[in-house]
Amino acid sequence: MKNNIVYTAERRSGALRLSLLIVAGIAAGTAFAAGKGNLSQAWAHQFFSPIFSGNTAAEVFRNTFLSSAAFITAAFFIGLSAAGQPFGAALALYRGFGIGASAAGMYLSEGASALPAVLVLLVPKALAVSAVSVLAVRELFRSSGTLLRFFLFGENGARRPSAKLYLIKYGVLMLLSLLISGADAAMNYFFAGLL
Repeated sequence: MKNNIVYTAERRSGALRLSLLIVAGIAAGTAFAAGKGNLSQAWAHQFFSPIFSGNTAAEVFRNTFLSSAAFITAAFFIGLSAAGQPFGAALALYRGFGIGASAAGMYLSEGASALPAVLVLLVPKALAVSAVSVLAVRELFRSSGTLLRFFLFGENGARRPSAKLYLIKYGVLMLLSLLISGADAAMNYFFAGLL
């Protein structure tokens, strides 16, 4: 029972640290937008901003899903490296950057009238995508750490990673991204008048 409590606490603190990296990325994205950075580039807004997500529900779905799928795929492949953890931290920061840049950009261009669109269209999507991103990067950290321990200490020093379980976890994250993309498209369709 004691090991289970310690393991649960470690999982929570890991997710909290990754969430803090996303928050730091949000601050960086906000500063970028406030400094008049170019927010029309997909690398900056990452399709979080409803202004750049697309004009139709199908475009919003496609752009949101492709952005999430690219992030999850990058996390998957980086997790296959024993030196992947710093890159995983950078991915979490980058994800937050897109959220911060999008929210700040909408506020800077529309003023207080952008607040309803930010609250209804951007915040729920940002929370859902951030949760999936934290899970993806957490799996990246676990896999990369396991591989590093395996290379440093041999087979006896670490549990052998399960490729099948790793694939299933990322498959579930991709499915969650598909559902989030569908919900985002529906929200943008029904609340398009907020823009």
